[in-house]
Order: sequence, then C-alpha cells, then structure tokens
Amino acid sequence: MIEESIEVKNTITIKIGGMSCASCVQTVEKALNKAEGIFEANVNLATEKAVVIYDVDELDYKDIAEVINNTGYLALGKEKIESISSKYDKEVEDEENKFKTAKNRMFISWLFTGPITIWMLVEMLGGIMWPNALIYNLGMIILALPPLFWAGYSTYFTAFKAIRHGSANMDVLIALGTIAAFITGPIYFFAPIFNYAGVAAMIMSFHLTGRYIETKAKGRASQAIRKLLELGAKSARILVDGEEKEIPIEQLKENDLMLVKPGEKIPTDGIIIEGQSAIDESMATGESMPVKKQIGDEAIGATINQRGLLKIKATKVGKDTFLSQVIKMVEECQGTKVPIQKFADRIVSYFVPAVLVLSTAAFILWIFLPDVMKMGINAVQSFIPWVDPDLGFVTLALLALIATLIIACPCALGLATPTALMVGSGMGAENGVLIRRGEAIQTLKNIETVVFDKTGTITKGT
Repeated sequence: MIEESIEVKNTITIKIGGMSCASCVQTVEKALNKAEGIFEANVNLATEKAVVIYDVDELDYKDIAEVINNTGYLALGKEKIESISSKYDKEVEDEENKFKTAKNRMFISWLFTGPITIWMLVEMLGGIMWPNALIYNLGMIILALPPLFWAGYSTYFTAFKAIRHGSANMDVLIALGTIAAFITGPIYFFAPIFNYAGVAAMIMSFHLTGRYIETKAKGRASQAIRKLLELGAKSARILVDGEEKEIPIEQLKENDLMLVKPGEKIPTDGIIIEGQSAIDESMATGESMPVKKQIGDEAIGATINQRGLLKIKATKVGKDTFLSQVIKMVEECQGTKVPIQKFADRIVSYFVPAVLVLSTAAFILWIFLPDVMKMGINAVQSFIPWVDPDLGFVTLALLALIATLIIACPCALGLATPTALMVGSGMGAENGVLIRRGEAIQTLKNIETVVFDKTGTITKGT
C-alpha cells in the first residue's frame, strides 16, 4: 500500500535588513524560490519584507532565515501574532530610527563635501586656482575621508557582503566608483593623473541624499495603514462584576461586556445583547445612512454608535476584528508584485552585471586604444565640453569607468513601483476601496465602465 504524502503549507512574513535596490530583492527572492520546501517567495523592497509560502514538514523559520542570511542579507525575525497597533508602533519606531540615521549620515557627508563643491565651482566657473597645489590636493583627500568612510561605511559594507556572496547590487556600483575616484588622490603625488578624491565625496553625498529621500518616501508610504489604525478605538468601557471599568483596547478579551454610549466608537466586533440604536457603518460598508441595530445584531468595531446606550458582547478581538482584517488585506496587497514590477526586477538582475562589464570595457579601451577613443571625444566635443581630451589617457580611462558605474545605478527601477503600490492601496483603503492584489491596480487602466448601485456602494458580490 502506497501512502500519499500531503503537503502542509504555511505562510510566514520575515523582515529583511540590508536591502538597498532591486538587485538585492532579486538575489534574496531567487535564493528563496530555489530552496527545497518553499513553494513561493515574494520580496518587497518598499516594505523590506519577504512573504514565504513553505512546507511545514520540511522547513521552519530557522531554515528560511538561513537561506536569507546566506545571500548576505539579514533575516530580522518573523512577524509575531500580536495586536496590529503594537506591531505598527514597533515599525514606526524602526522607521524613525532609520530616518534619523539616514539624515545624520547625509548631514555629516555634506558638511565635508560642501567646501569641496564650492571650491570646485569657483575653479570651474571662475577660473580661480588654489595658490598651493600640494595643500589643495591634500585637502581634497582629507575632506573626502569622512563622507566616504564614516557616512558611507554602510554602502561599502553592503557592497562587500554582496561581492562575497557572488552577487552585485547598486552599492557595488557606488563602492567601486567612489573607490576608483578616491585612489586618484594618493596616486596624483606619484603619477601624472587628475585628483578625483573630491568627486568621490560628492558622489557619496548625493548617494546618501538619495537614501535619505528614499527612507522618507518609505515612511510616507506606510502612513496609510497608520491612518487606518487611527480609525479604531483606543480604549473600551467594560462591565466587571456589575461595575464599569475603562481599559486599553489591547486588554480587551472575547466575551467581555462592553458599554457604548451615543457618539462613541464601538471598541471591537461583537453582538448586541442589550439596547437598540443606529450605527454609522460608513467606514466599513460605505453606506452613508446610519443602520438600525437591535438585540442579536452584529456590531462592527470602529463604527460609531449614534443614539442609544448599547451593551455589546465582544466576539472578535485583536487580529481577528474587521478592521484588523482590512489592514491585513492592505498589507497583503502591498506585499504583492504587479507584472510591471516583476519585469523591472528581471531587467535589474542583468542590468548591474552589464554595467560592470561596460565600465570595465570603457576603462580597457581608454588604456589600450587612447588615440581611437580621443578621436571619438573630439567628434562629440561640443556635446560634452566638460571633458578635456588633452588630459592623460589614464585620467580619461578612470573618468569613463567612474561615470559609467555611477550614472547607471538602478535604484528607481526597484523602488518606484512598490512605493506607488503602497501609496495607492493605502489611499484606496482610506477611501473605502479595498484592493486584494496589486495586479488589480495595473489592470485598472483597461476598465472603461464602472457600474454602481443607486447608493454608490459595492460591498458584496463575486
């Protein structure tokens, strides 16, 4: 007799640290989807989370975390079953800490890069040269050190981990470009080459400014869920041995008897056991008129009692309430990938290696065929007047290498779509439109007609 094995699927959400671009997402996602026992894995850059569907008989959290850690990124823990509000309080705190760190790094970086930029502009636009070349070039190197190796430390650390694990991401491009630019500073004293140490500091400062803006954008994108949380009641009035007692909403339990006065929010989902009233359920159903309620009727948490005093028996609390399920639906939508994002991620997986090959090729061509390359520069001189073809061929080779590495950073490819999806699904939820999967947003462009009933609401149906 042959027994057929039954696969038991489970879904887990894991917070991931260290991701900076779509290449990071692709690396982690590819490793997870290749692992035995994992049916499907989706990694989202905007939320910095992985949603993994796996076989519980083959894997547990530790096994999945090991797969993530082996790619060079950090599994920061799975989402615990806890109240939605407490979970988001922690996430808000984490976001604020990241924002402060990004802001401080950007500030320190520009504090030292500012003088470099000002003097470069004076030299380029005003033609005023520093009287002492030795002091000028040493100053460039010294001023470049803090932006690169203090403020930009995390960029080099992430790049090193990526290279060590055989992958390449945006940080690798930035790290290689800035190091190539910085080493021209010390080389300047021993060989006829231009000093680009100051340029390295400027590149890192702009990169850190981008990280700061990115962190700020992620924080704003997640505000929609916080606004949904604010719809819920913060406390509940319950009956304990016949006496009223006010408790925080987190302490509310199933079967607790709640007292809800006119004008108050219903703390959680329940059944009316005493009293009758009209309840404003517009936040849940979109119905503009209050709905009459009496003994035995269901009451939805976060809706507003309009008239009479109600005694309600709590039937659902915490993650099981209607509001929590709405928030969960929005989270799941934000964690899905639309077709255009999958396409962008596939492009990026080839894009970064291609940029590394092209930048290396540009450097080699300038080293071995300088005369041919200078002919090309002379032909397009009017379009790129800032490039001096009379510079040494090694300087021009480094300039080509650095420019190709830096200009091609694909951060926008990986972040634009998930951030737009987060904002769109959140704004939809705020306005009573719940989106189950991100793909629905992309297909909206094909809709020509939407038919509503006379009250303008669609709350049930297939």
